[in-house]
Amino acid sequence: MKVTVISKKEFENLQPLALGSEVCNSESRVCHFWVNGEHKVLKILNELEGEYFAFKMYTISMLDYYKDYLLPSLYIPDSLAACDGNTIGFTIPFVEGINLATILNSAKFPFHLKIFYLRKIGFILEQLRVMRESTSLKDFYLNDIHESNFVANLATGELGVLDLDSSKIRHNGVYPARYASICSLVQCNSKKYKVNESGVCGGYIIPNNDSEIYCYIMTILNFILAGNFYRVRLTNFYDYLDHLDFFGFDKELLSVFERIILPEPNINPEPYLETLSLKQMKRVRSLF
Repeated sequence: MKVTVISKKEFENLQPLALGSEVCNSESRVCHFWVNGEHKVLKILNELEGEYFAFKMYTISMLDYYKDYLLPSLYIPDSLAACDGNTIGFTIPFVEGINLATILNSAKFPFHLKIFYLRKIGFILEQLRVMRESTSLKDFYLNDIHESNFVANLATGELGVLDLDSSKIRHNGVYPARYASICSLVQCNSKKYKVNESGVCGGYIIPNNDSEIYCYIMTILNFILAGNFYRVRLTNFYDYLDHLDFFGFDKELLSVFERIILPEPNINPEPYLETLSLKQMKRVRSLF
């Protein structure tokens, strides 16, 4: 993988990339960067040694090795970044657009646009499922799926995927996922959502198709209820589904939601999102 060398002067003059208040970033510093006139994003890791750093470097190298298999909508690192002889992080292409969390949480954007981009996540997950079935890359998962890890280009209608250095690929570690922590509803089904019990990444959910869809559904429910639904407990989960049913939400969609705690494989809810309406949303949000 190629290496981009940054001088000390360049490093000292880096300008931070403005992140919305909805975006949580605790493991790195993210800055604007230009390479031969091309706009990049430079991600400077906070931890630059140890097993965590080694896992990050391995993940980035595997993303580069398998990049021809991956979707164009996945913004993978395109070079390692080095300063003063030390690797400090990596660069990714600059993504033109608006963070999906900003779109979903703002009244400035129309309801149909929000549904359009939520459905785009489902399209991407289905494409990745097909990729796993049809190529030698059988174990690639986005892992940390939530609204802040997507950016929407309003001009093209495309949805880009960020934070690929936390994805699951080949023999790298298991990184935490915001919505699939062991304290969430995944604890209701240890056979469906397996936990990595040991090592530096012990205690995290091992990504699979079910955990991907679980995180996608949590993203949708957070949007519907305008809150941190992913923190819900099992004792309240069915109460929420009953309320959604009362307000006329599609029964097949609710059945798909329910499957996340059942033994059966999860179902991609994308096709059912067309049943959502702004009227339903306003009514259910008024209740909570």
